[in-house]
Amino acid sequence: MKRFTLAVALLLAASPVAASAQTQWAGNGHYYQFVNTNVDWNGAFAAANASSYLGMQGYLATITSAGENAFIAALAGKGAWLGGSDDVAEGTWTWRNGPEAGQAFTYTNWEPGEPNNSGNEDYLQINWWLPGGWNDNSGPAIGYVIEYSGVSSVPEPSSYAVIAVGLVGLGFAARRRRQSAV
Repeated sequence: MKRFTLAVALLLAASPVAASAQTQWAGNGHYYQFVNTNVDWNGAFAAANASSYLGMQGYLATITSAGENAFIAALAGKGAWLGGSDDVAEGTWTWRNGPEAGQAFTYTNWEPGEPNNSGNEDYLQINWWLPGGWNDNSGPAIGYVIEYSGVSSVPEPSSYAVIAVGLVGLGFAARRRRQSAV
């Protein structure tokens, strides 16, 4: 039995562990993650869309309520990228990804005087000057917020390790029962 316990511990230690930085907001059940890196909006957009968590597709965060805005503002750093842009039609702000892709904003929290398109600014940031306030920008930012939503359909690799350990345990238990029956 000690060997079995040691084998389980080694398997769990060697398996990838899901990142703990993702935080769930009770308001919609979605998970959010702030990524702290100096990046332009297009780089953040590509990285967010290439990410997943618990089988859910990632995308630059979209904000549809004051509660969600407050939650993300507390999570994000200064000037973090979100998934909104007016680069297709100046002054027409839409969500570029996620479930709201292509939809105009139904909730906004622009800082005073924003959006102002100063220097052809086309991308949405949160926490620029005011906590939770929105700004249009086109320069680099200190990070971005990924949102994960949808039905989990693909287990994370660590789930496979737990399933394998359980099956091995069942095999050992069945073998032990057969040996004790003889």
